[in-house]
Parts: sequence; C-alpha cells; structure tokens
Amino acid sequence: MQNESQFQYRSVSKAAICCVVFAILSALFCWLSPVFVLLPILGVGFGWIALANLKRFPEELIGKTGSRIGLAISAVCLIACLATHAYVYATEVPDGYQRISFSDLKPRKRSTLPYGEKATEVDGEKVFLKGYVRPSTKKKGLKKFIMVGDFGDCCFGGSPKITEIVAVDIQIPKTIDYGWGLRKIGGTFRLNPNTKRIPEKDIPEVFYEIEADYVK
Repeated sequence: MQNESQFQYRSVSKAAICCVVFAILSALFCWLSPVFVLLPILGVGFGWIALANLKRFPEELIGKTGSRIGLAISAVCLIACLATHAYVYATEVPDGYQRISFSDLKPRKRSTLPYGEKATEVDGEKVFLKGYVRPSTKKKGLKKFIMVGDFGDCCFGGSPKITEIVAVDIQIPKTIDYGWGLRKIGGTFRLNPNTKRIPEKDIPEVFYEIEADYVK
C-alpha cells in the first residue's frame, strides 16, 4: 500500500501568484509613468512574503520557482525604472521653459485667491507641465484637450477641481491621441482670473490654459 503522504495536497502560494502577476505588469507598464513604479514595489513585496511563507510551510505550499523569478523581474524593473525616471526628470525640460506641477496650481489653504499663487507668477511665461489627457468624445488627432495631474481623474472617471485642470491648445502642426501615458507639454501659460468658457461638456470653464508649442 502506497504511503498516503505521497498524495498530500499542497496549494499554490497566493503571494507567489501575486508576485508573478505584478512582475509581468511591471515589465509592461512601469516605464510609462512614475506612478507605475508601484507595480515592481508590490512585486518585490509579494515575492518576499511568498518566500517567507514557503519556508515556513514547506509541506503545505508550492510556488518557490515562480516567486524567485517574479521577485527577480520585479527587482530589476524597480531599479531600472527608478533610474530611467530619474534621468528623464533631470533632462526633460527644454531650454527656455520653467517646470511647474499641478500641485503648484492649487491654491493654498488660507489663500484668498480661488486659484494658485504660482499661476499669477507664471502667467504669460513659458512653462513645462506633465499630466494626463482627460478623455472626451474625440480621442484621436487632438489639438485641444484637457490635461489633469491625477491618473485617476484621467482614466477612471474622477472629478477634478477647476484648479486641477489645464486646457491645452496646441499651436504647432502636431496632434496627440488619448492614452494612459504621461504627457509633456510646453508653452505659454495663461491665467483667466474670472475663468474662461470652453466647449467641454464635463468641464465647461477653466482658470488655466497653455498655448502649447512643445508636445511629447
């Protein structure tokens, strides 16, 4: 009679599965935006958890090979993506433009202005801003569009505040398409203190505009 222990059931570590999934997602998406660096971080975290559980419960769990491979891929992606994004950040602003962020455009908590003080400083200046294209009825060949700083507002139906959006009007012979990737826009910043009406259903007026002559 065969030993029943030979047929002992062992389940696949859930942490190992998560590690492999995040490793695959890291290899595919972590290059698109610094936001996606979270993917390899999760991959590394689940990899360590999986290996610790497998060591602790060797008779109950399997998935050591997948955990090691997923952990290695996630670690490589994490290091490579951090280095890539750091290099891009240091070299991405074109000459003659000053970097601003969506955080700069938010009013301070105790400010009496309905828009950010930074907006008054850069009004009429050449600025460089990164953000995400908010989808509208048209998604291809865009010359005018709304840009937001939050990935959720861009791609998951968020409702950004008026100080968290910028209307972009491309002034050069170039268009862009809607996508999940981070966009880099350079151009003349315009502040409309009393807001400006725009032909957008969800966002009919804006404080901020950029007349773009650099698009990437």
